[in-house]
Amino acid sequence: MVIDNIHGLSHPSARATIKLVTEGYVWPGIRKDCRNWARSCISCQRSKVSRHVHAPIQNFKFPTARFSHVHVDLIGPLPVSDDYRYCFTAIDRFTRWPEAVPLKDIRAESVAKAFISSWISRFGCPEKVTTDRGKQFESHLFRQISALIGSRHIQTTAYHPAANGLVERFHRQLKAAIMCHADENWTEKLPLVLLGICSAWKDDLSASIAELVYGEPLKLPGDLFEPTADRLTDYTDFLDRLRLHMKRLQPTPVTGHGTRKIFVFKDLATVSHVFL
Repeated sequence: MVIDNIHGLSHPSARATIKLVTEGYVWPGIRKDCRNWARSCISCQRSKVSRHVHAPIQNFKFPTARFSHVHVDLIGPLPVSDDYRYCFTAIDRFTRWPEAVPLKDIRAESVAKAFISSWISRFGCPEKVTTDRGKQFESHLFRQISALIGSRHIQTTAYHPAANGLVERFHRQLKAAIMCHADENWTEKLPLVLLGICSAWKDDLSASIAELVYGEPLKLPGDLFEPTADRLTDYTDFLDRLRLHMKRLQPTPVTGHGTRKIFVFKDLATVSHVFL
């Protein structure tokens, strides 16, 4: 009755309850009784959170082959360039190969058409397609396309862009490269920007994106050296070695930027009820 009367005034913490009770009363185990009372108070549990649960972030499983897991997203609205205001983006999780297609609108039909013409027609049908919860990707048309090509559609957590971090990080690089050209006609610069991104060296991959896709680097404007005529003498041997090399490729995990302290209650997996 003593603890209930004192704690029931403002429902303070266990430490404050102990301080108030011990100023006027004393009995064996008074601190323990006050602490247990404050922790088991139903009103406190309904109204306050003593400690938030921070679950560990799960990682995507490594894809089994190239172009088997693709991340898809949209950029825009951008400055109008040749009547284009948006951009459809896709990136392969294995090789990090990116694609960017200008769009005049972001209707579900336009997004589906860009996905088929820019990705599926060139790299085949992926096993998994990861998108955010945009209306274009939640439409009946996109679900029908995913079912038609036999892909598993994965939607990220709402209001959590980091769940689709691979393509979101590509957006940052793509936008920065376009802004460096200082030209509002970004649709003309987009192909060259993609060429530079695919040819850039990746430290975590120990290769460029183009090398993981084609087996050799791309020829860039301004290259000074020309290949010799006798560079490839046996095309059959080169093809066999190239196929063997591509089979040995393994995906590289992306870098997790930032760390967050993880805390999960020990009895959370066994209790029957929790306060929401």
